[in-house]
Amino acid sequence: MTEKWTVDQGASGKLTREVGICPHLGFEDDPETALAYPAVHNFCYHCKPISPVVFDHQREVCLTPEYLHCPVYQTAVPEPLPKNLRGKRRSDSKSPSRLSILILCLVLLLGLAVAILLGLIKLPGNSAAIPVIVRDETPSQIATFPAANFTATVTATPTIRPTITKETEVPTPSPHALETPFGVSPKLVIHQVREGEGFIRLAEQYGTTAEAIKAINFELPETLFVDTILVIPLNTDDVTGLPRFSLRQINTEGLTIESYAERMSLDAQALKKFNELPDGYVLQMGEWLLIPNP
Repeated sequence: MTEKWTVDQGASGKLTREVGICPHLGFEDDPETALAYPAVHNFCYHCKPISPVVFDHQREVCLTPEYLHCPVYQTAVPEPLPKNLRGKRRSDSKSPSRLSILILCLVLLLGLAVAILLGLIKLPGNSAAIPVIVRDETPSQIATFPAANFTATVTATPTIRPTITKETEVPTPSPHALETPFGVSPKLVIHQVREGEGFIRLAEQYGTTAEAIKAINFELPETLFVDTILVIPLNTDDVTGLPRFSLRQINTEGLTIESYAERMSLDAQALKKFNELPDGYVLQMGEWLLIPNP
């Protein structure tokens, strides 16, 4: 409550203080008003600067007739209020309140964040839940909170890669010419005897033996003559499974291997086998053929 006032009806009509309260006690911003009980709002105006008064002094002196004996009241010139009488200002008392408000705001924000994470509060928008993995000693728990409302559309364009079919090319056999190796096992070469050549010299030259040369040639003379045509195994003396060959040179154009075999009364299959020629092969002018003999 505030201090008591009375109205002077016969004089100026102004409000006057009730006797028993120090006339120098007032609010910080209103020296004419004071509370009739100890409070931080009661300031002493008979000191310089004005200052709040401790509660004990207010209770025992300022708010009683004892103010007449107050050393501050009795001074003629205002001086700073003694430290033992100086109280705390309202600004000092407000500091704890501000700290309390700050702590309260932090607690509210923390509670709001927890509520969003637990899904108790949903943010606006139709959104899908985003999983958040919470590490724990127990199996992972998943909490969800709403994500932004957007849709991403990805259109994948398939890449068409052409399929390359690699055709197996059948090599075209080369016409059998002199000194051109052919065959696989063993390789053979058709040779025309030159002056000074004999079986031994030819065997050394082609990596074989005289016996192997004689074994695969039909009706060879014991002594080789110049320009004799014969077939020689190349780099081997193993001619097992090979018949004795005669050699003929093609002098007719456009004949297939089958038609030539029919014309010469030869075995077409054996002719193709030992010459390594495919079906339908067209013989060329001047090439040589191996003719297998029984």
